[in-house]
Amino acid sequence: MKPQLTLQTPLELPPEEISTYLKQLWISENEYSSGANTFSLIVWQPSWLEQYLVKSKLINGPITGNLSPEIIEISKKLVLENGLPLSTSLNSDELIDLLKQNKLEGKVEDLRGQFFESSISTLNPRRLITLAPTNDEETELKTFVSAYCPLGDDSRDQPICGDLVVIRGDAKSISSKGSKIIEDLCIDELPTWLWWNSSLDDSPDIFDNFSTIGKRLIIDTANGKEKRCINVLRKVLNSKKAVNDLNWVRLKSWRESLAMIFDPPGRREILNHISEIDVDIEGEHTIQALFLIAWISDKLNWTIISASKKSDFINIEFSRKNGEKIKININSVPLGNPSIHSGQVIGLRLISKISEDPKKNTCIILGSESAECMRLEAGGMADMQLIEAVVPNYYFSSESDVSKLLASSRGNTSPLFENAINISSKIFDTINLQ
Repeated sequence: MKPQLTLQTPLELPPEEISTYLKQLWISENEYSSGANTFSLIVWQPSWLEQYLVKSKLINGPITGNLSPEIIEISKKLVLENGLPLSTSLNSDELIDLLKQNKLEGKVEDLRGQFFESSISTLNPRRLITLAPTNDEETELKTFVSAYCPLGDDSRDQPICGDLVVIRGDAKSISSKGSKIIEDLCIDELPTWLWWNSSLDDSPDIFDNFSTIGKRLIIDTANGKEKRCINVLRKVLNSKKAVNDLNWVRLKSWRESLAMIFDPPGRREILNHISEIDVDIEGEHTIQALFLIAWISDKLNWTIISASKKSDFINIEFSRKNGEKIKININSVPLGNPSIHSGQVIGLRLISKISEDPKKNTCIILGSESAECMRLEAGGMADMQLIEAVVPNYYFSSESDVSKLLASSRGNTSPLFENAINISSKIFDTINLQ
């Protein structure tokens, strides 16, 4: 991370004085800048993993709130050394529970909210509000405020400045006092985003409280129990609030790669005869796979018939308008390395049977760059026309993905994503009714 901010030393103020202080700040600076006229971003940033790693002295502080390569490396090592399942996400409760057993030191320097990746800061947010809960019990609520200006490439450019507010304390104090502070700090005439930068299982009461603020919500359904993730998505849609999911954003390369295969007109007929799809995922978290299947079925106007779950795979059956059936399997495939995000799609096999003659049929194989190989089982498929492609394994930080969403300024949920949510919900409900 390369922070692109110039900062004054954060000033600790009582919550009731912050609004007045910020108004006076921009009045006094009006000769040079009246402040950015863009948006406000509220971030729930517990950084539990980093907090426990620093306080266990497994990494050096301070706590910054950013998932650094060092944190990723040491966390993967802990998963392997302690015999946790390889499907264990770096954001999992299992890993946090393991770290809680260590001897924890007391106070460490906490810089959460003071640094943002350049991809966000260069968008010139007017106000950045960070909710920074601590893992120390009975920590008194403290609030800090500071002005910031992104560092431009040209020193002659007039910087467009904003302000930072950090609300720090234990979860209880933030829950009881934080929402009132935020309400006072939100700028009515500007859009407000809430980024829940944590598992959806984390502090559900606080999530329900803060998610009512603003009209735009950013979450990550790779983090949290599947039922909780589905319920959150449904609730947000029903509230008419715009929802953006980083788990859906990370699926973009798969959707684009699959669409490109069918760009040539001569391949379009394959879509009308799809009979089977296998989706391989890393671990057991199925939300992203459900999104991909939902997107495919929505584009091809399929109707779900049935769905069931067994130990390490899910069977789903769809039908076309002509009554033909399509079988879909979601398979959990163990890899040799723990994943940052649970349940990421790593492979897809699509079978299209146009004719009884195998040579006229098609087998499409997509594999992630992170997967060691692309699976191709036997069973008559060797005689089919084979189309293979490798899906680029782009890794972007959560901050970078969030910046894309902020830059799009979308004030409503993407129709494609909304349809994917509705279909995924139906599949999930069907599975759990079995």
